[in-house]
Amino acid sequence: MTSWTTRPGDDEASELAAVAVLAAAEAGAPPAAALELGLKLAARNHPATADLQTLWRRMRFSPDPGKVLADPGIGKSGQELVALVADTERNGDDIRERVGIFLKNSFERRDFDLRQRIEVVPVYMIIVLVLFFMPAILVVLVGPSFLALLRVLYDV
Repeated sequence: MTSWTTRPGDDEASELAAVAVLAAAEAGAPPAAALELGLKLAARNHPATADLQTLWRRMRFSPDPGKVLADPGIGKSGQELVALVADTERNGDDIRERVGIFLKNSFERRDFDLRQRIEVVPVYMIIVLVLFFMPAILVVLVGPSFLALLRVLYDV
């Protein structure tokens, strides 16, 4: 099982490249040319795309592209995009449909990750409330009555 590293910006870089690939495919470019153009355009905004360009070149000229694809230094979404374009080129499928599905899945995955992070925030707030604010409230409310009780017991 390959473990992928996800650097900040890997997913965004692959999504930007996918949008550029989709635009190039809409203009009539073949899958390989669309990916090369998309990666060039995305590399201007995201340096992580340079790794995808290298992966694409290595995969194009490798006798076994599957081994090249299992590169743990590149994010999973970028590898999926390169594999998708290679598969589309090999099978002669419509790249626009496949890249559209890739983008939809990528946006859903990002939305799911965001929802998971949002669900964790209330748990942290409850922990902060229990550890810090509840004892402070107890000291402020119960402290004076406890001192008054100690004075009464001391006087008796």
